[in-house]
Amino acid sequence: ARDPHRDRRRIGAVTAPRRRRTCRTRRPAARALGLALSAATGSSLAATLAPAGIGPAGGIGAGPLVQFIDAQDADDHTDISIQFACSVFYVGNAPASHGSSTRITLRLGADCGLQSGALPPELPLVGGGSSLIKGARLDAVVPGQVTLDLDFTRDLDFVMAPSASGTGLRVRLLTHTPRKPSVLLAEPQAAIGYSVNLDSAKSAFDRESVAAAASAFGTQAYVSEADIEGEHWYRLRLGPFATRADAERVLAAAQTRYPRAWLAAGDEQTDLNVVEHGAAPALPVTTPTDPPLSDPERANLLTEARAALEAHRYPEAIERLTRLKRQPEYPARAQAEEMLGLTRERAGQLAQAKAEYEEYLARYPEGSGAARVRARLQALIAASLEPSSAGTFGAATPARWSMAGSASVSYQYGKDQTVAAGTTTTTNTLSTALVFGDLLLRERGTRYDMTARVDAGYTQNLSSSIPGGTQDNTTAAYVEVTDKTLGLTGRLGRQSLASQGIVGLFDGLFVGYRAGPSWTVSGAAGTPAYSGYSSVGANERFGTLSAEFDPFHQKWIFDAYVFDQMAGGLTERRSVGLQTRYSEAGRTAVALVDYDVAFHALNSATLIGNLKLGSWVLGFDADHRKSPILELSNALIGTNATDLGSLQTQYQFTPEQLRALAVARTSESNTLVLSASRAIGERWQFMADAGVLELSGTPATPADPANQFPGVPATLSTGLDKNGSLQMTGASLLQAGDLHIVSVRFDDSPQSRSIAYAWDARFVIHGAFRFGPRFSVEQINDPSLGGRQTIYLPQLRGDWTGRRQVFELIAGYQLLNQITLQQPVGSIAPAQAAAVDQRSLYVNVAYRVRF
Repeated sequence: ARDPHRDRRRIGAVTAPRRRRTCRTRRPAARALGLALSAATGSSLAATLAPAGIGPAGGIGAGPLVQFIDAQDADDHTDISIQFACSVFYVGNAPASHGSSTRITLRLGADCGLQSGALPPELPLVGGGSSLIKGARLDAVVPGQVTLDLDFTRDLDFVMAPSASGTGLRVRLLTHTPRKPSVLLAEPQAAIGYSVNLDSAKSAFDRESVAAAASAFGTQAYVSEADIEGEHWYRLRLGPFATRADAERVLAAAQTRYPRAWLAAGDEQTDLNVVEHGAAPALPVTTPTDPPLSDPERANLLTEARAALEAHRYPEAIERLTRLKRQPEYPARAQAEEMLGLTRERAGQLAQAKAEYEEYLARYPEGSGAARVRARLQALIAASLEPSSAGTFGAATPARWSMAGSASVSYQYGKDQTVAAGTTTTTNTLSTALVFGDLLLRERGTRYDMTARVDAGYTQNLSSSIPGGTQDNTTAAYVEVTDKTLGLTGRLGRQSLASQGIVGLFDGLFVGYRAGPSWTVSGAAGTPAYSGYSSVGANERFGTLSAEFDPFHQKWIFDAYVFDQMAGGLTERRSVGLQTRYSEAGRTAVALVDYDVAFHALNSATLIGNLKLGSWVLGFDADHRKSPILELSNALIGTNATDLGSLQTQYQFTPEQLRALAVARTSESNTLVLSASRAIGERWQFMADAGVLELSGTPATPADPANQFPGVPATLSTGLDKNGSLQMTGASLLQAGDLHIVSVRFDDSPQSRSIAYAWDARFVIHGAFRFGPRFSVEQINDPSLGGRQTIYLPQLRGDWTGRRQVFELIAGYQLLNQITLQQPVGSIAPAQAAAVDQRSLYVNVAYRVRF
């Protein structure tokens, strides 16, 4: 069965909220009912703010908004796939493209249900085992918007990209070069470690002796110098080693061949003739090859190289510094040589960086940067000790088998009380326990890597008085094998693949192949799952092929895919897609186009990005798409048929008629969001955004008495919905480490108007304990509901965050004052306004641990 919730995209006001307990309903019938009901209202995004109580309508108890976050490491990047339970619009993110974390602001679509700020924070598990992702947190401060914080283990470049369905987001972390050990030093420091002295002499050791020692013991061998009581000594050494135990094991073996060998710790002075195990001799000192440039030209090249290095454009910096290196000797050549080594080091080109540092020391042994270069060279030696084959010598090798994972358990409680016409009604709306876990097993071999992963959860309804039972959730369950020699990867099971036009998850096989330095091709086949709550389907099949071309080292990337999906023997969807991503310091842009060749229609076209102008960061999201995504099953919208087969047998529809009906029942949405943000001083951050949204109507499908088809009524367009928000974030205002967010958001559509004010704060109580009060007020003017509504929502939040554990408690109490129109019973008099008060209590307790 397909999940009915995945198809509710930007449809309108009264679309059913995200209630996971109904997800076992068969997709076509549930979707047809939900879409027909919502489309018939013709109401706007603002109307979703009509109160339905804090409980399931407010997102509490509807399951997590973030269905899954999956991180997959590649040679020179990491792709983070994020799938949401409903549609989202990118507003902006800060920092925009570089940093150790980023906060992504997203606007929720109309299919997300009530958006009055009652969405609790989420701590989604980050699967995939990537070492670059520390964690994620989703929060809602401004009504109708959420923020997703991603924390990384170090400063990285990154770029955002949408999914073809509109319910996903992809973040690519750029690591620039294949993953190797790297050392980034703000200030160079000498390496501290253990070494094994094999022999000492007053004359230098030749390179052959150093190479022989490296070959004999399978580890790093080098020569160091020391001045002892006025005499200069040369030492033949192995190491350095990270631990004393490693060094002592090598020492025991070395003493059979070098009886005078001994252990030394952190006593290096100067390195000469560094030789890695199995490596070629160091490069000779470069001789000038280019005609001399003028001093201004050299200075300009150095300035451009320094700017490129600071902006992380390493290929550009290397090209300019290499030109300077080929120049005849001039005063600033030593500086260019040192900078070239540093650039290669930060780009991950460690062997080339060592060669540059060695050449610097050979040419400028007494240069002003010699001490810094020696320290960096020492650090690179210490970071590259792992031998090419496993053995007992050298630095500790990674364990062949590794395990990582996390688990979380939470409890959610909700209760509503309504007072109308002197009558009080109390209802328990929620009492649910949720358990989620993620386990990753990995084996690293000489040629093959194997990974097994399970990411699953379970939801238990603890109250018999609340509709709905239990629900299991599986977002990942697969086995993956990678052949590092061939560059081939295969993965079988439930998994995500947002880059190839697939909606959400799927059950099946993925195969990827790195065809060359710039080309990657892949393919997948199986059954769509759409969400973790979907069971394995039997009626649908899909296949997809994709290729990625990276000619500019992650600066400009091109993706293309073809996607074909069948349902009950009919073509459900057949599309081709193209995505291009441009990323440079201060500028990112992503364009995505998806075209359905079966329907001969444009499914979606999206352009998002940001631009840094001085201290301002400007963002944009322009989106045009079919709503919901154009599929043959859209023909079910507004009918009472349960699946496509029923339409064919009950009403004798031909495949051509089904396609025409699907097109007629599919709306189009157009969205534009602009944002601007900037830092104000050291403690304040300002952000503003403005957007417009319009959902088209659909024409009526006339009845056909011949086959007893009742027809489907037309739906009206929502008209132009205009919205915007202002937000100020302040840090360390009342105490060190506190956080304050003040925001206002407005929405103006032909059907209603709303404005919301919110204040959110977080204070440090003691150690890892945090406490956060929050308060929001929203006013809604909707004539269809009789007039105005005012929603007050105070909340309290406390949490404790350890290195591997998080405990969080959230409680809120919503007060709703509503004016409704009531018709007196048995009277033809005009309807009269009546007051309705509603109070809603909710509590959310969550605990999470990583291991």
